[in-house]
Amino acid sequence: MFGMVILTYILASVFAIAGMGAAGVLIPNYIAMGLGVHAAMLLGLMQNTAELTVATAMNWKKGLIEWRTVARVFVPAALFVPLGAYVNVHIPRVLVLVAFALFLLFALYRMLSSGMVEGGDGWKIYALGAVEGFTAGLIGMDAAPIALIAFSYFSRNPKKVSANTAATALGVSSVTLLTYTIMLPKIPIAMETLVAVGTAGFLGGITGSLLMHRIKPLYVRYTMLAILSLALVEIVKKIFEVNVPETLHVLSVGVVVGGFLAFLYGMGRRMARRPSPAP
Repeated sequence: MFGMVILTYILASVFAIAGMGAAGVLIPNYIAMGLGVHAAMLLGLMQNTAELTVATAMNWKKGLIEWRTVARVFVPAALFVPLGAYVNVHIPRVLVLVAFALFLLFALYRMLSSGMVEGGDGWKIYALGAVEGFTAGLIGMDAAPIALIAFSYFSRNPKKVSANTAATALGVSSVTLLTYTIMLPKIPIAMETLVAVGTAGFLGGITGSLLMHRIKPLYVRYTMLAILSLALVEIVKKIFEVNVPETLHVLSVGVVVGGFLAFLYGMGRRMARRPSPAP
């Protein structure tokens, strides 16, 4: 358990700098350590909640959080979390892994596509909130990159975007954690493990928040890209190795391959649209 606690602290520290929970990377690592999917989700949500609680408190103290803006994303997200969780517990495990892989591809795409979007149509914001909530319930995490997109409609200030994302992710993680606790009350996790991981997440949130103004964002971004990529490789490996009926296996692999091709296509289009350097 010591290794799990250290890993949780390190990743929580890194992700807190960007206002994101580390569950997206920690869950596949928890699974690799022998936990079941739902147990790993519960543990990841516990550390997310602890990590983002302190990060949000420190951001609020600095006056970076815009609560009205946060509410526009969080309210629809909270309403759709139970629907995603319901779908999760009623579909095969491999499909949850497929959803997780697609989400990680999406997160990588958003991190590599660093440009800010323009405009602020109300329905887009609410729709993104609903998508975040459903995705969070489905994959058992906060789906913070979706909130990141929503808040980029409101502000070009990266500190405010990060702070608002953290506040929303905290609320979504808490609702998702409560939903899974109600729906799956007998998940086998020792109380000392929950406490240890929650404490590591809390301390990681403090460390990440303190480092926010001391580390160049570019270095943090590269670190997160590497971690998300490793998590994606791990999840895809499990999808290829899972023991399910052949038709379901082919479908799962096909969807992941299609998602990867869409990722490459999207990145190719963005590269093609970049202006050529002046001669």
